[in-house]
Amino acid sequence: MKMKKMKVILNEVLDDHGDIPVRVETEIEVEEMPTSLEIKPKGYGDFASADGSGVPIILEVCGGILRLVVWADINDDNPTHIINLEGARETARKGTSE
Repeated sequence: MKMKKMKVILNEVLDDHGDIPVRVETEIEVEEMPTSLEIKPKGYGDFASADGSGVPIILEVCGGILRLVVWADINDDNPTHIINLEGARETARKGTSE
């Protein structure tokens, strides 16, 4: 299994409250294709992981559905949000009236 990694800095959008470094990682498992994107902002984690190695956000395809899985509470072992993104498909756009 291979791991691909990318590091970015998210800049504060309102005031000077500080920027947050973020690691984006993916494990290459099946046929050299990634199965998910793990989004790891520095200083944020999940219930089961050690500090500095947690994954509070995962983007994945499950049952053919693109979804975002979020652990917004580090004290909860289960995800707090699973967001189905199928409504954001471009093919779901309704016609606009002119």
